[in-house]
Amino acid sequence: MAVSSSTASRKFLQKAKSVTDSDILNGRDLYELQRAVKDKEVNILFGNTKCTPIAKDEDVAFVRCGFPVYDRVGYHRYGFMGYHGGIYLTDLITNAILEWGERG
Repeated sequence: MAVSSSTASRKFLQKAKSVTDSDILNGRDLYELQRAVKDKEVNILFGNTKCTPIAKDEDVAFVRCGFPVYDRVGYHRYGFMGYHGGIYLTDLITNAILEWGERG
């Protein structure tokens, strides 16, 4: 697993370290994220639309989240917080895995 943020932040780094011992890419770019996805043999990628080429190149399941998501309609209307948000996120993850499996 790899955790990444394109904006360097001490607070992000502290919070990420409190929940995982995985590699944390703090203030890194998409090239470094793609290298981490490849090196860590990641199976699923969570990110905005700008991560789409990484998911395709590395053949991993992809869940669009964050900002911006401009290649899908309606994403801005649904949140990931609370009960309904959790169900919605679970659906997105499941559908991403199913879609990835169909590509085979």
